[in-house]
Amino acid sequence: MKRVLTAVLAAAALALTACGSSGSASDGPVDLSTVTLRVGDQAGIQQALVEASGALQGAPYKVEWAQFPAAAPVLEALRGDAVDLGVAGDAPTLTALSSTDDIKIVAATRAPQQYGLSVIVPKDSPIQSVADLKGRTVSPTTQGSVGHYLLLQALKEAGLTDQDVTISFLQPVDAAAAMSSGAIDAWSTWDPYTAVAEQDQGARVLRGSDGLAPGLTFLDANTTALEDAGKTQAMKDFVARYGKAVQWAADHPAENAAIYTKLTQRPAAVADLMSQRANRSLVPIDTALVGEIQTVADNYEAYGVLRKRVDVSEAVQDLSPAAVS
Repeated sequence: MKRVLTAVLAAAALALTACGSSGSASDGPVDLSTVTLRVGDQAGIQQALVEASGALQGAPYKVEWAQFPAAAPVLEALRGDAVDLGVAGDAPTLTALSSTDDIKIVAATRAPQQYGLSVIVPKDSPIQSVADLKGRTVSPTTQGSVGHYLLLQALKEAGLTDQDVTISFLQPVDAAAAMSSGAIDAWSTWDPYTAVAEQDQGARVLRGSDGLAPGLTFLDANTTALEDAGKTQAMKDFVARYGKAVQWAADHPAENAAIYTKLTQRPAAVADLMSQRANRSLVPIDTALVGEIQTVADNYEAYGVLRKRVDVSEAVQDLSPAAVS
C-alpha cells in the first residue's frame, strides 16, 4: 500500500511542479520548488505521522517543522507569522479566533470518541466521579485549550460550574509534575500527556470526551500565507497528503507508533497507546461541520472564555481535496 501511496503522491507532485510564475493567491499556478511551508506541530505527533506514512515523499516544496508543547503557542506562532500552518484543536482555535482575524481554519480531522482527551486522576485518588471534584484543584492544562473545554463540559454535566473547583492553568509538563506531587487533584488533558500519565503514573480516566467534545482537530493557516499564491497551493497539496497520512496511520498503527517513538524518544508503551486511539480522518468543512464548530464556540462564549462571539463561517477557508477539486 505504501508503494501505491508514494506513486500517487509523486504523480501529484509532478502535476504541481509544472506550474508557472509566482504572485498573489489569485494569480494562478506557481513554481512550488521555491516554496517552504512552516508547519507548527504539538509534541512531534504530526511530524511523526507524515514521516511514518511517507506522505510528503515527492512534495515539490519544502516543509520546516516547528514543535510546541500545546496549541496556544502554535496559535501565537500563527498570529505572529512565525509558521504558515499549525495543528490545533477546536477549542483553542476558537479561543484564538475570538481575538484575531489573522487565522483561518483550512482543514479538519475527526477522531473517534475515545481519543485521549480526558479528565484524569492519580491511581490512588479517592475521587470516583466528576461530582467529587467539588472543592478540589483541577488543571485544565492551558486556558482555552481542549482540556479546558472538556473540564467545563464535564462540570456542567455533573451539575457543577468552574466556581465549584479551583482551576490551575499549567503547561503540560508542569501539570504532570503537579499531579504527581499531589498539588492538583485532577488534570484535564490530551495525548500524548494522557498516555504518559497513564503509563508512567498509573493515572486513571475519570471522564472521557465522549458526548462532551466533538473530537475535531484543525489545520489552521495564517492569512498572510493564504494571500501568497505559492504557499496557498502548497497548503492545498499538504492538506491532501495529510489526509492520506491519517488514513495510513489508521491502517498501520504499529508502524506509526514505532516512528513516533523514534522521533520523540517517548516510551514505546506510550506510543502504542496513542496509536490505538488516534485514528483520525480528514473531513470536509461543510455546513454541518461549521454548525458543529459553532456550537462549541457558543458554549465557550457562554462559559466566559471567548473575548467575543466567533462566527465560524467567516473563519473558514476549506483547502481539503473535496473543496478544491
